[in-house]
Amino acid sequence: MPERSQPVPRARSASLKPETGTRPVLAPLALTAVMRSRLRGAVRALLAEPGLAGAPDAVRVAAVVLLSRTPKEAGSVETGSVVIRKGELGRWLGLSAGRMKAVVRQMRAAGISVETFTDEAGVDQALECRLDGLWASRGEAGHALNLTKQEFAVLHGLVEALFAPGWAHRDGRVTVGGPLAGRTGRGAATDRLAALLLVLEANERGRVRLCGGRVDTGVGRPAVTLARMLGCAPSGAVEVLARLEEAELVERPRRGASGLLSRSRIVLPAVAAAHRAASMGSAELAERAASARREAARKAPARLVGDLGVATPLGEAPVTGEKSQVSEVQEAVGAGISDLGVTTPLHTSHSQVVEVGGDLAVDGGFSGVAAVGAEHRRPERVDAREDNAGTGPAGQADARPAVGDGEGGPLRGDKPNPSPIDQHDQERPQVPARPVRHRVVPRPPQDLVQVLAPVECLWERLDRAWSRRRIIAAVREELAAVGRLTGGQSAAAALADRLRHRLRAQGGSALVTDPVGWLLVKGLPQQAGCKHPACDDGIRLDTRTACVTCEQQLIDRRTARQVLVREAVAQLPADTTGDQRRAAIVAHLHRHAMLRAEQQVVDRRRAEQRRAEAEARRAEQRARAEAAEAARRALPCEDCGTAYAGGLCGSCWAVRSIRTAVGECVDLALAGTADLADHQDVNAVAHRVQAELRAAMAASRPAGANREDVLGSDLQTVRDAVATYRTDALAALARSPLADAEAELAHDTALRAHRNRPTTQAGAEAAAEEARAATARYLLLERLETVRALRERADRIRSAAAAPAREAVNA
Repeated sequence: MPERSQPVPRARSASLKPETGTRPVLAPLALTAVMRSRLRGAVRALLAEPGLAGAPDAVRVAAVVLLSRTPKEAGSVETGSVVIRKGELGRWLGLSAGRMKAVVRQMRAAGISVETFTDEAGVDQALECRLDGLWASRGEAGHALNLTKQEFAVLHGLVEALFAPGWAHRDGRVTVGGPLAGRTGRGAATDRLAALLLVLEANERGRVRLCGGRVDTGVGRPAVTLARMLGCAPSGAVEVLARLEEAELVERPRRGASGLLSRSRIVLPAVAAAHRAASMGSAELAERAASARREAARKAPARLVGDLGVATPLGEAPVTGEKSQVSEVQEAVGAGISDLGVTTPLHTSHSQVVEVGGDLAVDGGFSGVAAVGAEHRRPERVDAREDNAGTGPAGQADARPAVGDGEGGPLRGDKPNPSPIDQHDQERPQVPARPVRHRVVPRPPQDLVQVLAPVECLWERLDRAWSRRRIIAAVREELAAVGRLTGGQSAAAALADRLRHRLRAQGGSALVTDPVGWLLVKGLPQQAGCKHPACDDGIRLDTRTACVTCEQQLIDRRTARQVLVREAVAQLPADTTGDQRRAAIVAHLHRHAMLRAEQQVVDRRRAEQRRAEAEARRAEQRARAEAAEAARRALPCEDCGTAYAGGLCGSCWAVRSIRTAVGECVDLALAGTADLADHQDVNAVAHRVQAELRAAMAASRPAGANREDVLGSDLQTVRDAVATYRTDALAALARSPLADAEAELAHDTALRAHRNRPTTQAGAEAAAEEARAATARYLLLERLETVRALRERADRIRSAAAAPAREAVNA
């Protein structure tokens, strides 16, 4: 256990602003773009784990705390576990010891391995926790949770800076808690999680990128953005933002004069202040280094000491306090080194930031010019180094004339006056460099966060909007396909496991050169190992177990290989050596593989031939059908004789359709109201219906219309009349004695069956009406059959009567 023993109490209204009125700067909040992206991806991947997705905020914050403390605890490298007191974990979450009992149960339900250690009284005192997802990602290249030790340390510092509970050490030192340490009770874990997510989303200016699309103006875009981060309702995010704003972690400045919440943005002043302090600190250090170099150059001697004989040996660097290549020139002068070309090693160590400062000026644009004195020029005479060797062992000074005192003239080819170009470059005002704006990739949709968590690094590389839209569409399509196989359950988890497995097989995201192509071709599509529709890389999507068909195929291949090995061994003599046996087995397997490949080629050719024959048969059938259709279209009309009418022109077809509809109307009227046994009544009803239809058709015809329009109007009129006569026939038959008897019987039956119910009478009446309607439909079908029989009989009588007349005409 750590030495932190006594908690430091904090007031409820703790905030970032101290008593002096200035805002303190939290150094861990100044994250670089790369570090912020890595930590954001790790936290997202952790919260998107199947057990943590949808878990309470206290469990999710506990998982983040355990993630940040994992590499710092003893034994975590071997076991991946974190040992922490239950009360200490509760103080990190802002919960009491009583609430932690329920949180521990919820942590176990979320898939976090939790082992308890009890004291003598049997009370839980310590917890040994392990994140299974973090433990499974160890050594996996490209995994979002596979962080380095430095990244773990930065995450731990960030969590401590935000909501560390604070401690009083045994040696008297006091560790002050974070700004949210005093936030306890209901919603404390939610506030901590929201603060962490907002810090990981904020840029160098402390601004958080808001979500796009249409939002509810009643809550505002900042609340909707935070709600999508937390996975909660926007109304709950409004309260969280209000509490964070009260703690002075968040500001929501208005961008317009209206003051609407929907036009505000989220700003974290502490993040902006941390970045400003970091940039100011870097600038101050650089200015101090430049001042030191200028001071060293000003105090340097104006003459060279030493020669080639006493210079630093080749390959050894001079003993200086700087590591920069550029600044070594002035350091060498100050130390009495003879020449830069002799003293500089073959390759010096490069520092990360090389800054050219001081009074160093390279004459003529060449990098090999040595700086001497104030004018940075070479000696006047060519033989100056040869006359006096420099400072000897006794410490005698060099007798060569100095150049810095202004005496003497230029050397051969040396210009006495400075170059105008150099003067122009020195007088040019220094333009401050523009700040580098890092590209911000929008987050994936909320419903796809769990699916795309394993490939978070690839999503960050999608810098084009069209590529993100294409990937989102492909993921939704594949998610729907997996949902059809799994029944809609755990489809997101199954697709996330597929992406994680494919990325691991690839060797990590660093080996993926084209994220869009990899996701569309290799990552997302289902790769069935057999013919079963639910098989994916040997795993059944519907049962999440090993595919039996793939296992059987593997067993069959192994059995066939063993049979071939036994055949090869059986053909060998008894005194065969091991190398000969292995060579014979390999040769036999190779012959079998070649024969199988030849057989596969033959099978493919036969299959192609069968496909070609089937296509030829289909083409022949299409040709015959087209020829038959062309012949039918060439036939004249059967009624009017119009050529190329397909056997029946449009006008004659309309006339036939009208006659058929008129006959159907007559049949319905006869079946509904006529006495089918009385021929006179049948004829009267038929003549009445025909007259009504003729009158209706004449009334509906448009004035001045041609024959085609008249036929179309008449056809529509008689079709409408068919429905009307059917309704009238059913209504007439529903009033028949048989329908009344069936309705009365159904009414009595319903009353007897539901005697004690309050709605018995209404139910009985509904049953009676249903029975009446069913009887009417039955009677209509029966009477229509009778009418058709009478019509067929009348047609036979007319045909028999007209037969002698036709014979006479033919004779």
